[in-house]
Amino acid sequence: MIITLAAGTFILFLWNAISWMALPFHSKTLNTIPDNALNIDLMKEYLPEDGVYHYPGFPKEDSPEAFKEIEKRIETGPRITLMVFKRGKTTLFSLSSFLGSIAINFVTVLLLYLLMQLAQVQTTKSMLLMSLLVALIVGFASDMAQMNWYLFPLAYTLLNMIDHIMPFILIGLFFSKYTFKLQTV
Repeated sequence: MIITLAAGTFILFLWNAISWMALPFHSKTLNTIPDNALNIDLMKEYLPEDGVYHYPGFPKEDSPEAFKEIEKRIETGPRITLMVFKRGKTTLFSLSSFLGSIAINFVTVLLLYLLMQLAQVQTTKSMLLMSLLVALIVGFASDMAQMNWYLFPLAYTLLNMIDHIMPFILIGLFFSKYTFKLQTV
């Protein structure tokens, strides 16, 4: 079982590495804010802590006038739906990020493995279908919901969903070929 989980973790990690670092699709859906569009000193002064910010945000008070003001500001723009602000030095590809990614991938593969263990029928077809359905559930519950509420572009959202679907199908294939004793139903 440990070899299976390690291999599945490797498949998931490898797919994401290829998808984000070798294929050109993600770089085409993420835009960089130009340096001259930000006043970093003002951000450091007025953003009190690290976290996720949005603009124009929610009203400070719960009144109809405050909500109308926010609606007016949203109507005229700009609107920033999610922006992570982190003070100080950060590292783009840190060891802790890689280890965190591997841990997250391991738990993901473990959960998929346990779900397949619970399945009554374990044919290659049913395992692939289960892998696809789990990936679609993840995509709809996270990526599509974020597209709806935070206005992520469709191309960005679909690429993220593909990043769930492709490795899950590959892991399903791996599980069906090397891990589970399959029935010939």
